[in-house]
Amino acid sequence: MPGGEDPARVDQGWAAPHAGAGGASRGMSRSDGGRARPAGWSAERTRRASQRAGISWCEGPRRRRGAVNPGPLTTASALSSWQVDAPALVLVVLAGAGYLVGVRAVRRAGAVWPPLRSAAFLAGLVLVIASTSWFVGVYAHLLFWVFTLQVCLLLLVAPLLLGVGAPVALVAAVRGRGRGASIDGDEAPVSRRPLLLRVLGAPGVGPLLLILVTVLVFFTPLLGAALRHPPVLHSVHLMLLAAGLVLALPVTDEGMTLSSLGYAALIGLGFLEFLLDAVPGIALRLRGSLLAPEYWSVLHRGWGPAPLDDQHLAGGMLWFFGEAADLPFLVIAMIAWIRVDAREADRIDRALDLASAEPVAATAGTPATGTPATGIPWGEGDGPAATTAPVLDRPWWETDAGVFGEERARRYGWTTRDGQGGASGPS
Repeated sequence: MPGGEDPARVDQGWAAPHAGAGGASRGMSRSDGGRARPAGWSAERTRRASQRAGISWCEGPRRRRGAVNPGPLTTASALSSWQVDAPALVLVVLAGAGYLVGVRAVRRAGAVWPPLRSAAFLAGLVLVIASTSWFVGVYAHLLFWVFTLQVCLLLLVAPLLLGVGAPVALVAAVRGRGRGASIDGDEAPVSRRPLLLRVLGAPGVGPLLLILVTVLVFFTPLLGAALRHPPVLHSVHLMLLAAGLVLALPVTDEGMTLSSLGYAALIGLGFLEFLLDAVPGIALRLRGSLLAPEYWSVLHRGWGPAPLDDQHLAGGMLWFFGEAADLPFLVIAMIAWIRVDAREADRIDRALDLASAEPVAATAGTPATGTPATGIPWGEGDGPAATTAPVLDRPWWETDAGVFGEERARRYGWTTRDGQGGASGPS
């Protein structure tokens, strides 16, 4: 046996490369107290390669994740595999506590906060914990497709649930807006929001950020760094959640709603993103060489698919999530567009009604001084309208001959002054 092997490596079920000449035997030899050891590889050479990659040959991923090698991924091991991801746990506890305190404050102030929003937000937090502490977190450093599943859950699924919880609207309610009424009322105008929210909520920022983050995680050295170094991995998790929220909040949180034109632009860009989202997954699926080879090529787990097959599975999963997540996003965006358009139409109707009521109230019981459209005195015409103001029961463009001509104006009982293009009174 080659010198310098670490028996603990073999005892924990780790396999090593079996690179014998002409396909050397993959059998196991026993020595050193009956410990099983793979035959036909240089442990020292693998140790040096692992050290260059920043992975400890004895304890690399096991030591980094704080748990022993869990063995092959099966249904039983998936259900029983758990770990404590301290940064994610702290983030979830703080976010959940802050959200519940905010809901309590809003209800004490007399506002109505829908229970479904609270349930959606808490479900999103549970999914964050499951993505980092359940089998997804345990196996993410051993199987590329599980790592990809973790990325998709944190980037696409969890932010959508958190956004339905409307955390921005909750903060606005706690700060004073909407007290004594339902939060589902008129949202704050875009111009009154902080600059950061206006920038992040602009149409196109979320879809563009989603594509950039996906490329950054999978096709740059950040992938290998995240797999080797826990602080980098935790930073990636936070980046994924933040990017997902930027995409989800404008279509789920009333504190970040756009104008009707903004939603039209967002939906158009969403259809374009629907096509572009497939590109990273297809590229990963068809790639013939390993990504982050300095990590995967020296990580010999002894079970599961080969590294390149594992990468192809990861590409298929990324492709699936990229396309599947766009469908609910577009549906929710269309629903938000319909609601905002109805609110804008209602505000415009109220403003027009108010503007129409003011002239009538101002001229009630007094002679009018002129037409709303031309300013020609009513008293210069003929008929009863010469001394009284007209009833504002028709739009001005139906009664002003200077716009659509005398024939249309006469149809509605108005004529033009000789040589001028304005209505002078009923005929």
